[in-house]
Amino acid sequence: MANAPHGGVLKDLVLRDLPIRSELLEEAKTIPELILTERQLCDLELITNGGFSPLEGFMTEKDYTSVLENLRLEDGTLFSIPINLDVSSSDVESLGIKPGTRIALRDPRDDAALAIITVEDIYTPDKVKEAIKAFGADDSAHPAVAYLHNKVKDHYIGGKLQAIQPPTHFDYVALRFTPAELRAHFKKLAWRKVVAFQTRNPMHRAHRELTVRAARKRFANVLIHP
Repeated sequence: MANAPHGGVLKDLVLRDLPIRSELLEEAKTIPELILTERQLCDLELITNGGFSPLEGFMTEKDYTSVLENLRLEDGTLFSIPINLDVSSSDVESLGIKPGTRIALRDPRDDAALAIITVEDIYTPDKVKEAIKAFGADDSAHPAVAYLHNKVKDHYIGGKLQAIQPPTHFDYVALRFTPAELRAHFKKLAWRKVVAFQTRNPMHRAHRELTVRAARKRFANVLIHP
């Protein structure tokens, strides 16, 4: 693959932190812990496997504000959606969350320790502003806006992650590739150009036509990315 990862470097935190995995596992037993929501679990997986490169953790307030205002991280890298770890006031109090606190982040399905976050800051978002800036309107008919107002907790914590292990999956195992695995797969197949279509539901005819035309125009292979 000739294209560089977004941001220049693929941030595979699981691979990076593999040499200290046992130490992180032991530390996770002794520090405050946070059970993730399903949404947070998905975000964590994409941060730690490099899907959200160049992020190495959940966004600090500076990055969050820059993304909302400029569609870029503070360093200027294009990034259009805030990636946040939300916590409640009771979480902040009970876990003693403050800058420098290390918290074990656990899988809500099996309680496995997946990563440790070192808190850099705690901030309270303006959810109306976030809805307008990120989704175009503060309209609860939009599923993401409804989730923001009804499910997301009152505070965000930002900070870098150290990965312990990826979440365990039992469905579609043969179709789950990390970014690094996909790049290796493309290389094995000698795919030099790839047109990717990211879909949240089965493709309809217009989606198919758009993807096929793009692939033909660029003489590329096709990746369907659900």
